[in-house]
Amino acid sequence: MSDERHQEPMRSPSSRMARRKGRVRKSPPTPAEPEAKALPPEGEAAAPRRFVRTRLIPIWLRLIIVIVLMAASLAAGAVVGYSAIGDGKPLDVFRPSTWKHIIDIVEKGTDRG
Repeated sequence: MSDERHQEPMRSPSSRMARRKGRVRKSPPTPAEPEAKALPPEGEAAAPRRFVRTRLIPIWLRLIIVIVLMAASLAAGAVVGYSAIGDGKPLDVFRPSTWKHIIDIVEKGTDRG
């Protein structure tokens, strides 16, 4: 057996992985003809073009969506807790009398008399 078969092939230092790791920096391409650049029309100013980022969903709408989702999850948790764990009817959790009863139970246990 020769040692040549067990040696790893040498990778070029300009490989993509080496550039990603910061070992080799890719040089910018040199322009072939600097005079061949497109000139703006005479009426327009040569202002640099700026990339304007527009949000797909505005921040105020994101906040409203988060608040609605939190309220929906609170309602769903109350329904599951009252009906599955507490053996009550699912829609009874939204009745004010149910909450008055729950508050009375909680306040009865906190008497400091």
